[in-house]
This record gives sequence, C-alpha cells and structure tokens, in this order.
Amino acid sequence: PGKVPVTLLSGFLGAGKTTLLKHLLQSADGSGQKLGVIVNDMASVNVDAKLARLDAGESDAAEFVEIGDGCICCSQTDELFTTLAQLAAVSNARGYRYSHIVIEATGIAEPRAIRDQFQDAQAAGVPLLEEVELDTLVTVVDAKAFLSAYAETDAISKRPDLAANGEHDPAAFLMARFDGSLQRSVCDLLVEQVECADVLLLNKADLVDDGELSRLQQVVGALNPGASIRTCEYGDADLTEVLGVAGDEGAARVGPVDEHKAAVAAAADHSRSSHDHAEKAEHSHASHAKAETSEHSHSSHDHAAAPCADATCTDPTHDHSHDRAHSRFPIDSFVYAARRPFSPARLQTLLRDLPADVTAAIAAGNAKGGAAEEPLRNVVRSKGFLWLASSHDAAYYWSHAGAFFTAELLGRWWDTLPPEHWPEDLVESIKADFSGDDGDRRQEIVFIGMEVAKREADIKAALDACLLTDAELTDYRASDEDQRPALFPSDLRVRA
Repeated sequence: PGKVPVTLLSGFLGAGKTTLLKHLLQSADGSGQKLGVIVNDMASVNVDAKLARLDAGESDAAEFVEIGDGCICCSQTDELFTTLAQLAAVSNARGYRYSHIVIEATGIAEPRAIRDQFQDAQAAGVPLLEEVELDTLVTVVDAKAFLSAYAETDAISKRPDLAANGEHDPAAFLMARFDGSLQRSVCDLLVEQVECADVLLLNKADLVDDGELSRLQQVVGALNPGASIRTCEYGDADLTEVLGVAGDEGAARVGPVDEHKAAVAAAADHSRSSHDHAEKAEHSHASHAKAETSEHSHSSHDHAAAPCADATCTDPTHDHSHDRAHSRFPIDSFVYAARRPFSPARLQTLLRDLPADVTAAIAAGNAKGGAAEEPLRNVVRSKGFLWLASSHDAAYYWSHAGAFFTAELLGRWWDTLPPEHWPEDLVESIKADFSGDDGDRRQEIVFIGMEVAKREADIKAALDACLLTDAELTDYRASDEDQRPALFPSDLRVRA
C-alpha cells in the first residue's frame, strides 16, 4: 500500500474548520473509510476537539489525538510528528490502515511553515515519512468576513479572537509571541492561507449575496489560480472534494520559489489572453491559447473550451473568462520585469500611494479614481523578487496585500554563489533566471487587482521611474557592498 495521505485544514478561528471536520466525520461514518484526526487548538481547554469527539460518538470512522496549548507551525512541531507516529503505530498494531489523516490547525497557523516541516522531514529521511505524506492543503475562508479581514491593519498579536476563544486563558496565545509570528499582519497571514492551498472552501456562502460571492470568487481565484474553489454552507463540503485530492503537483510539494514562478506564469498567461482579446487577431485564438498554456497547464485554462454559463460553477478547469461575474468584477494581473535595481528612496515614495483600503474598490465592483498620478490605487495584491540598490548580494521578496507591505530578505542571489554550490536538482531552473552580467538579479513582480491591465502602462512607468538612472547605475557598479547602503539609503520595512 502507498503512504497515508495527510490533509491540513487551515483558516482563522470562526471560519468553520471544526464544522467542516464534523461534516467530514459524518460523511466517513458508514462509508468504510477510517480517519485519523489531529486537532490543534490554541485554547487551554481544547473545546473544538471535545465537540468533534462528542459528535463522532461511538463511530469507528475516526480516531482523535489532541494537541493543545501551542501551534503546530512553531511551538508544537515535535509533538505534531510524535502524534502522527503514534497514529501510525496504533493503526499498524491493530491491523488496519487509515484512509486519511486530517490535521485541523489553529487559526493562526502558517500553512507554509507546516509544509516546510514535512519537506524538511522528508529530506532528512525521517522514517515516519515512509508511511504518511502531506498531500492536500485546505483553507476554509469565512465568506462574510473575508473583505474586512483583508482590510485589517492590526498585527495578529492584537487579535487573539482569530486564534482562541476569548473566554479561555490567553497564556498559550501570549507564549506564541516569542517566535515573532504574531507580529505579522492579519491580512498577510490571510493571504498566505489563501495562496498556500489546493482547495479553498468559501464557507458561510449563505450569509452573502450573489454579488459579494462573485467578487470573493474572483479575488481568491486571482490570488491562487491553481486552487479548486468550492462554496459551502455550515462546512457541508463533500469528502471527495477535500481529502487527499491534490495529487503530485499540489501545494505540499512545492516551495516559495515554485509558488512565485507559478504566479508569474499565471499572470503572464492572463496578460497574453487579455492582449489577444483586445487585439481581436485574425488567427485562431483557440489554437494560440493551447500553445501558450501547454507549459503552464497547472495554473491556466484552455480557451478552446466553450465558456461555462453556470453562474454557480467554481470548477477552475472551466472557462469563466467571459461570464457576467468577470465582466462586472474584472480582477486581472500582469508581471512587471526589469534588470536594474530600484532606488530605495524613490520606491518608498511610490509605495506611499498604495491604497489604504483596496477592498473599497473591490466591494464597489469597479475600479475607481486615479489615473497616472495614482497607478497603484486598485492593486489588491503584489508580490515578487525585488532588487534594491542598497545591496548587490541580497535578494528580497516584495509582498503587498491590502494595506500591508513588506520586503522580506530571502537570502543571496544565486549569482553570488559558485555554480558547484547550487542544488543539483535546481541548476536548470536557476540558469533560466540568469541574464547578462547581473546574473539572476531582477525585478519580477506580479500585480493583481481591479482592472490593473488597463493601468499596466502607468504602473510600469511609475516603477521604471524608481529604477536607477544611468548615472546612478555607474555609481552603483563603482561602489562595493559596504558603500552601497550609504549611497542608496533605505527605510523600507524589511523582514529577515
């Protein structure tokens, strides 16, 4: 038999993870499937686990293990793998095998960190990973609360209600502050939970009207074009749509760079598609789309298929590019690329124009205001590789969502390392990013938002103005790594 697939359930407190879990248990009961369930809750008293166990009753469909007073992406990492090993040992001793193992993470768990733990364990040859594997990442989204959370400016540390029931002792929540994760913005974590997922369940769909639901589908679809998007009420998703459905190209098997490249491919494909429609070329659009999308099949759709007319359909393989929801709420994207560093000071000035509340434009269902003087007004999300003139070695990652922006230090550009130090399995991918004397140093930023394709020229012009001039570039190349910070000072917020 193969490995037991593990499905991770993420989402803020109140989104409906426990309700979904209970529904999955009911579906498994009587179906012949056996589930191993790990519940991770930040509260001192693990109410969610007790509720789920109580509803399961005497059913043989599931067995539970509780992890409390910690978060599996940080303080409870070892306990998570110990618990998985215990489940595997118990099932082996009793002579049966789980159909699936389900992990319900705390509201503030970071799915990328949990995925990294599984990948590190696999690379280290941990024996447990011969029996189980992280297969599918599922994020439950509160359809009613999504836009308000996206507009949130507070850090997670100021919102314990997103992680634990306020009536419980907050000591466990406060302990998590020591690893720094609670200093992330609410919006930043929300975006990670949406982007790092194979399945997005828009729960509580009955609490929003059709227009709001259409907008939400467009936004999350733009944030994660490779995910399967489902709507549900009271967590009533089908078991076959949630557990172990990702396959070999799921989010569990990639890393941040792979995610970025998939986003770039999806945005580039979207931009080409928009251009083709605008040009109304005489050649066959269907055959062109097939040729262009063949190498990016995981994140793109085939324009040769007839447009899907079902307004309730959320199948990402269906062509919804011409439906009414898209025409009313046109979320689109493009990629900004350049091979010259940014002046940190000029870039910082431009970033002040990022919208304080981009969700106002989303909620209105149209792109408002701003021409060239406000090019970033309707950008919902932007992310990508960032090259700052303050360093020739440091590779940064630009991440903006809602009112939140940060430049994260990823490490060094590959060009700073001898090729013999590159990972053998990544050599070709690394070489593909090289160009000229500057190697893989580049600006490569995906912009997603309300009708940003119409503003592409203005956004590119604004960003081009932040690049070093020829004279500045001469000074940049003449200076060394110790001189550049003073030559090109930066007050940009950088997360190490």
